[in-house]
Amino acid sequence: MPKFRLVVSKGEVYRKTQREKRIRFKRKYILYAFVIWIVTSVSVFLVKEYISNYFFSAQLPQLQVEDYKRILIFAPHCDDETLSSAGVIQRALLAGSKVKVIIMTNGDGFTRAAGQNFGKIRLSADDYIRFGYLRQNETIHALEDLGLKREDIIFLGYPDRGLRFLWEKYFDSKVSYFSPLTRTFKSPYSNSYQRGVEYKGINVVKNIQSIIKSFEPDLIIYPYSRDQHPDHWATSAFVKFSILTLNYKCEEWQYLVHRGDWPTPFGKHPQMYLVPPFKLAFTDTKWYQVPMDDYMIERKSNSISDYHSQMKVMRGFLEAFVRQNELFAKVDSKDAKKYESDNLFSDKYLVSKEPTHDIWSLIFEKGADIESIFAAHDSKNIYVGVKMVGSAKKLISYYLHIRAFEDYKYLGRMYVLVSGSKMNIIKTMTSPAFSAQNAKMRRKKNQIEIIFPKKDLQNPNMLYLSVRTEFLGRQLDRSAWKVVKLK
Repeated sequence: MPKFRLVVSKGEVYRKTQREKRIRFKRKYILYAFVIWIVTSVSVFLVKEYISNYFFSAQLPQLQVEDYKRILIFAPHCDDETLSSAGVIQRALLAGSKVKVIIMTNGDGFTRAAGQNFGKIRLSADDYIRFGYLRQNETIHALEDLGLKREDIIFLGYPDRGLRFLWEKYFDSKVSYFSPLTRTFKSPYSNSYQRGVEYKGINVVKNIQSIIKSFEPDLIIYPYSRDQHPDHWATSAFVKFSILTLNYKCEEWQYLVHRGDWPTPFGKHPQMYLVPPFKLAFTDTKWYQVPMDDYMIERKSNSISDYHSQMKVMRGFLEAFVRQNELFAKVDSKDAKKYESDNLFSDKYLVSKEPTHDIWSLIFEKGADIESIFAAHDSKNIYVGVKMVGSAKKLISYYLHIRAFEDYKYLGRMYVLVSGSKMNIIKTMTSPAFSAQNAKMRRKKNQIEIIFPKKDLQNPNMLYLSVRTEFLGRQLDRSAWKVVKLK
C-alpha cells in the first residue's frame, strides 16, 4: 500500500502519494539540469569566441588594398557594403583607386524596420517601396561620407528576401518571381540599373556581367559562401557564377555578415578585432584581415550611423562591425581526382569540409548536419559523396544542386533529391535537358554516394555544386557553393 500524506487545498483534503512527490522532484531536476546545460553551453561558446578573438587577431595575415586599382563591391542589402568594407573603400580611395558598389536589393523587405520607421503595423506595397528608397538614400549618404561619389553606386533593384528563389527556382524559368511585399514581378524602382527588370536569375547574371565587363575590376568583393542569410549566400552564388561564365580573371575576396551570434560580442567595441567564428576557423577557408587606424574606424562608425532605419532596430549588431580590422575570406576551387575504384569518402577525394554542430537544431538532428563533400571522376562517370555527422535518416531530405560547365561554358543545372532509399530528379531546368535515367545512388549509415554518367550531363569538365538538408520542408543545413574541376 503506497505511503501518502493529507494535504489541504481550498478547503478540500486530498492524498499526495510518495510517487507523486518523486515525479515532481524528477521534473524539477530535469528542468534545473536543462537550465544548467543551456547556461554552460552559452558560457563555453562565449569563452571560445573571446579566446579566438585574441588568438586569431594575431594570426590573420593582412591584405593590401593598395595593390588593386579597380575594386567592385557587391552588397545584398543597403548597409552590407559599409559593415564589411568601409575600411577597404577608404584605403582604396586614399591610394587613388577606383571603387564601385553594387547593391543587389534595396532592403525593402525588412518588415520590422519599415513598420517602426513609418509607425505602422500593416504595410502596403507602396510602403515597402517607399522604405526601399529611404534605404537607398541612407546608402548614398553613408558612402559619400566615406568619400565615394554618387555615380559609383549602382542599385540593381531585385527583391529583398527573394534572391534565393531567383537563384534556385526562377533562374531560367518562363515566369518571373513575384515579390509578396512589393507585389510585383519586376523592379518598381525608377533608378534600377535596368529599369523594370523582370525578377529572373538570368537577368541578375546579365546585369552583373555587364557591370564587370564595363568596369573591368582587378578585385571583386562579395559575400561569403557560408553566410547563413539566404540573400547573402545567393548573392555569393550569383557573383561567382557570373565570374565563371565570363571566365573572368581577377582577385576575389569574400566577407561575412550573418553567422549565428557573430560578431561576438554585440555592441561597439573598437578595441577588439573581427575574427572568423570558431566553427569556421577550421574549415577549408583561408582568412585575412584589412587593418584600420583610429581615423578610419571613426569614419566607419559615422557611416554606419547614417543607416538610421537600421540603427533603430539593430544598433548592437551594426556597431559590432566597428573593430580594429575588416575580415575577408578566400575560397579556392577544388580539383576532383581520378577515381581509382576505392573508397570515395577518403581524404584524397575531399572537395569541401563543412562546419559542424554550428546550428542549435543540428545538435539533435546529426543526420542532417553536413560534414564534408567528396567528388571524383573517371572516363565515364562523375562520383559525388555527401557525409553527415550522424546516420542519414529516412525522414530527412537531401538535395544536391549541380550546375555543369564545359570550359566555362554553362551547360545547365539539375536538382537531385534523396529521400529514404529513393533518388528523384526534381527539375533539370536546362536545354537540352540533362538525363538522370542512368544515375545511381548508394546509402550507408552517414554516407550518400551518387554516380552520374558524364554523357548524361553533356560531358562537363567543371561543376558548381551545393548540398542542403530539410525536414518536412524546413531547411536544417546547407553547404557552401563549391567549384569542382574535373581534371
